Amino acid sequence: MDYDLIIVGGGPGGSTAAKITAEHGLNVLLLEADQEGRYKCCAGGIPVTNEEFTPIPNGVGEREILGGVVVTPENGPMEFDTTGEKDKGYCMFRTDFDNYLINIAHDAGAEVIYEFRAKGIEINSKGVLVKGLREYKSKCVILATGLGGAHLQRPLGMEVPPMITGIQAEFEMPESVITEQFGNRVWEFFDRNISEHGVAWAFPKRDAVSIGVLGRNIKMSNLKSFLSYPIIKDKLEGREMKLFGGRKIWAAPIPDKLIAKPYRDRLMVIGDACGSADPILYEGIYQARLSGKLAAEIFCEAYKEEDFGDKSLARYHDLLLKHLYEEELRYSYKIHTLLYHSGLLEKIIDAAYSMAQRDPEMMQAMIAMFTRSKTRKQIWKIMLSRKRKLIKELGISSSLRLIPTLLRALRV
Repeated sequence: MDYDLIIVGGGPGGSTAAKITAEHGLNVLLLEADQEGRYKCCAGGIPVTNEEFTPIPNGVGEREILGGVVVTPENGPMEFDTTGEKDKGYCMFRTDFDNYLINIAHDAGAEVIYEFRAKGIEINSKGVLVKGLREYKSKCVILATGLGGAHLQRPLGMEVPPMITGIQAEFEMPESVITEQFGNRVWEFFDRNISEHGVAWAFPKRDAVSIGVLGRNIKMSNLKSFLSYPIIKDKLEGREMKLFGGRKIWAAPIPDKLIAKPYRDRLMVIGDACGSADPILYEGIYQARLSGKLAAEIFCEAYKEEDFGDKSLARYHDLLLKHLYEEELRYSYKIHTLLYHSGLLEKIIDAAYSMAQRDPEMMQAMIAMFTRSKTRKQIWKIMLSRKRKLIKELGISSSLRLIPTLLRALRV
């Protein structure tokens, strides 16, 4: 059977694209490599901004998040509360969230096939052939494979994003104990002794807490170091890791930068596969869904025009730059440079929080860093308008180290 569109990858981006194109009456096939209900290594924090695409029903969002906690070696817990509806979010298992998104794509009319691992893709002037244990044909293909699809991208001449690594385990706890120990808050740890180029986290769900660390050159020793962190060690005393698929500890690659050209004739690349994750806290679900939405809309236009060529699909890249890069990622890279390339990660976080205690707008910007209630562009402008105060807060020695990195961030 031939399809109008094949989407390879059933994560949030692929499912969002499948739902939208199926709603337009198109013949859509969604191919997922794993079995239904597979465990996904992900902290599971979902900002409420995801409801721009679909509502998050009760039961899928296991714990409503109403604030956050920041910890550095010198300070913490530094707490903040949400101040508006846009600041809220949820913590959940990606298994439940991904199943929900695939189910609504199926209900919209998309055909879904699990446990199909694509081995290769052929593209010619007549269409697309996706090859695995079986072969499927379509007019166009969307790659939503995360960073596991490099073997598909490279033979097609597509760039693969640079990546870092995340390692995570889930610890079982009674719901009441989680509420007492962690509350309805996400916990972020900034400590270069744990990760020089990233963060560690504790994200509470209903009866489990996701504990993990991400960054460059992350190894099991980094996770073990975090599990020995005084706050975490005390809260996890006597708790066991949950078992998923015979494993307790999981690792996953995370993209570090948007690729230059996420399209070619009859092909668009979305989500982690095109490097859309935000490089501050490395949240990527909203970005994947946005890229999936944009790719789906462009495919629907291309279908009407019967033109799936490189120039036609370049409109997807234009929209990605407009809605994701220019408002978000461009400024995320600037903030990323300050945090992770200055050698002052913890000091900047401490100084920013100290300023926020006296400055409501700065506090809202810091909250929005976690909740996405403001764009990264808005956050950067607030930070930049207070650069002199930040330099003063850091002190002479740290400021002299920061200034070259700040100048480099301005050029990013």
